[in-house]
Amino acid sequence: MSWLTPLTGLILAASVIPPLLLLYFLKLRRRTQPIASTLLWMRSVEDLRANTPFQRLRANLLLLLQLIALLLLIASVMQPQIRAAGRAGGRTIFLIDNSMSMTATDVDEDGTTRLTEAKRRARDRVEAMYGGGLLAARPGETMIVAFSDRAEVVARFSRSKAELLEAIERIPSTHAATEISEALKLARAYTTNVDPESDRPVGDPATLEVFTDGGISDLDDQVLRGERMVYHRIGSPTSDNVAVGAISIDRPFDRPGAVEVFVGLLNYADEAVTCDVQLSVDTAARAVEEVDLPPARIEESTGRRLPGRKNLIFTPFDLGRGAPIEVAILRRDALMADNVAQIVAPPPRQLSVALVGSGNFVVRSALEGMPLARLELLTSAQFQTRATQGTVDQYDVVVLDVGATPPDPLPPGRYLSFGATPPVPGLNDFGVGERQVVLNTRDEHPVLRFVRLDDLFIDRCRLLQPEGSVDVLVEGSQGPVIVAASRGPLQLVHVAFDPIESSWPLMRSWVTFLFNAVDYLGHFGEALASRGFVPGEALTTRLPASASDLELRRPDGELVSLGLVDPTMLSWGPIRMSGLYVLSYAMPDANDRQQRAFAVNLLRPEEGDLPPAEQLEVGQETISGRAADASAYTPLWPWAIGFCLVVLMLEWWVYHRKAFL
Repeated sequence: MSWLTPLTGLILAASVIPPLLLLYFLKLRRRTQPIASTLLWMRSVEDLRANTPFQRLRANLLLLLQLIALLLLIASVMQPQIRAAGRAGGRTIFLIDNSMSMTATDVDEDGTTRLTEAKRRARDRVEAMYGGGLLAARPGETMIVAFSDRAEVVARFSRSKAELLEAIERIPSTHAATEISEALKLARAYTTNVDPESDRPVGDPATLEVFTDGGISDLDDQVLRGERMVYHRIGSPTSDNVAVGAISIDRPFDRPGAVEVFVGLLNYADEAVTCDVQLSVDTAARAVEEVDLPPARIEESTGRRLPGRKNLIFTPFDLGRGAPIEVAILRRDALMADNVAQIVAPPPRQLSVALVGSGNFVVRSALEGMPLARLELLTSAQFQTRATQGTVDQYDVVVLDVGATPPDPLPPGRYLSFGATPPVPGLNDFGVGERQVVLNTRDEHPVLRFVRLDDLFIDRCRLLQPEGSVDVLVEGSQGPVIVAASRGPLQLVHVAFDPIESSWPLMRSWVTFLFNAVDYLGHFGEALASRGFVPGEALTTRLPASASDLELRRPDGELVSLGLVDPTMLSWGPIRMSGLYVLSYAMPDANDRQQRAFAVNLLRPEEGDLPPAEQLEVGQETISGRAADASAYTPLWPWAIGFCLVVLMLEWWVYHRKAFL
């Protein structure tokens, strides 16, 4: 039991109990007077009326009753309360958030995580609901659901306190996002009883008790009519956090063996922060940069709190092999999980290119100067043969020079064509134009990176009227002169004129364009970095059919032995934690084990915004958060007032019996 206002009650007790006792020390002042003897037989009335001190305090039922009434009144003023369930009967669902933000260590100075605190408060609720006691009503059933971006029922509806407490302890932490929709759907699947003879559910909706920090992205319109939600607020409102919000890499066009790392940094604090950011390759530190992060701000139009942002570009460095790259903020804060991000850079890949046509010197010489794995010259007939045999996919890029006669339709592949319009739907050739200049260019397209065409003059050009699905990259004075089209497995960049019939070969941008176009087409659909995964997904990858003895090293260093259902496909998960996962396997023809690395990151800014929501907005309803243990107590002052009234009625009856009987 606890007391909300004990000092007020003590002051009241000191004010009323001593005067009551003093009244019973008073005695009646008597005077001698002759009386009739028959009065001696009358029942004597005790000193119910007193007007002078003092008499000896004797055992008195009235005094006892009045003291009891005063003590009950004083107790009601002190507002006693005891732990109790707070809800009699019915069903209750505990929804416990175990997303990444719940790994924050801002509950106390000992580094207790929010999830640990949520589990403690959930255990307290179970103890209160199923602890028994004189004032405890018979509790209903309770279900335990853990949720992040996915939901898991860890305990079905039960009245077993031991089972519920054990289920709460089993809830693991994750680095996934916070979404509640699946948890509610799962809970309703268990709580909704359907009458087989009716199409409507029967039974009252369950009470939802959500233990979270309030950062739920999909809460709107999730609670149905009749459902009652209780929000147990977890976390400190003054949490400090910085985070890695984005990471990517690129290889500079003039240094294909080098890697450039781009990082987006976030600051959720109200003050500017200065911190060091470290770049590591294969766990070895390569560079450290000091960064000043601006403070968070309030967006005026929406009132939302937005983190301060700062982009960082590390100096390009040579990396002629594949390797995992890590960026880490070297600063301790409430949430360390979002201070690190990984990305896996594959080794640089040289392209295989086929040049089809007359072998134009301008095109051929530029291609020969590129760092290609292979450049093969083909006649139109040879290319037709490969198209018939279905071997065009052995080339990363096919260049259709002026004079080439490609098959109609073009087989799937990636093409760079010059002059004659290739047989691709949507280009719509309608003649020849002369003497054009460039009016507009899409400089943001990768093909036109660092390409300046202001001084380009075109003597003769095919006129095109492309459909809306075709991207016009360069617009001439008579129509499009360079376009890009995507038709499923077929990718095309088409130059509608012969470079010889223009001033382009004399310009520096000619070689740059050719390099950009071949690089863009050759790597189309490929990510420079190996595909990353998100917590909550399954880790999937293709493997050689002869791969065996698979092991996966998790970020915490634990090795997991894996089996294969499909000999060429691995699927493991769901992934719980972010970090670097390394898969190793044995091959019959290799002495060393083969390895593949996979980066897992949750780069969602809302997870790093740690101050818990004071209230949840659910449709038109606002649910205020409850602080620790606020829902685990039942007030006793109404009972004290009720018993006080009963005692006063009894005291009144006793007084009248003594005075008039």
